Amino acid sequence: MAVLGVIGYVAYDYYRAGFWTRPEMPDGAFSISYANGLRAILVGVPNERETRRYFGHPREVPFYLRDAWSFCSPPEGAEKEQATEFIKIRNQPGERFEVICKIKADNDLVIRGVISSVPKL
Repeated sequence: MAVLGVIGYVAYDYYRAGFWTRPEMPDGAFSISYANGLRAILVGVPNERETRRYFGHPREVPFYLRDAWSFCSPPEGAEKEQATEFIKIRNQPGERFEVICKIKADNDLVIRGVISSVPKL
């Protein structure tokens, strides 16, 4: 009976996190789904989940994009300056800006949020 309960919870959690809708991921990418609605596929960064905790900071988006998976990569160009400002504003010891998450909707690029990390202690 307990085994069925565990299987049921795992299936529910998998469904709630949206993993069944996750698109195909590029080689070396990994995904994280947050309770705040941010669903992220991290590309171009190492998976350091064993030594760091990742925090998703979602941005308000139209209702039809809230459950969409976003592709997240390190900032480039002017985004690097904005990332530096983000960390300065938060001013948390050991926090590191990781990626910017974007969703491509037709010909528009929507910023879905950012992800930062802190060391696991």
